[in-house]
Amino acid sequence: MHTIAAVNCFWSKAGIPVRAQQHCIQKLESVFYEWKGLQKHKSRTTDSHKAKEQQFVSRLDDLFDIAHSSALSFIKIPEDGEFVLHQREKGRHGAIGGLDRVNECKTKRARKRQNAEELRQQVTTGS
Repeated sequence: MHTIAAVNCFWSKAGIPVRAQQHCIQKLESVFYEWKGLQKHKSRTTDSHKAKEQQFVSRLDDLFDIAHSSALSFIKIPEDGEFVLHQREKGRHGAIGGLDRVNECKTKRARKRQNAEELRQQVTTGS
């Protein structure tokens, strides 16, 4: 649960929509159970078992992708969409830099307007 929250924090900083938490947990658990299965037979020296271990290790170097399946259609900023595509490639080019102040201000203003509108609607319907 804490691992998913930590990964989710990075994805949200990048402005990338993520899957529901229960689906992220299932994905993490499947990786764990695969590792646990490989650990049961770690003393095997067969070629197929070594290949499975190598495949698992190479997948660990890849991104733990918890992005929403339709994330690219939800993302409005083209650079963020390109970032997601680059992160899914082998070797992952790029990195998350500092906070985008312009986008943060726009988001904050939009949230403020939405809250004000909701408050106005509550006042008009509540009185």
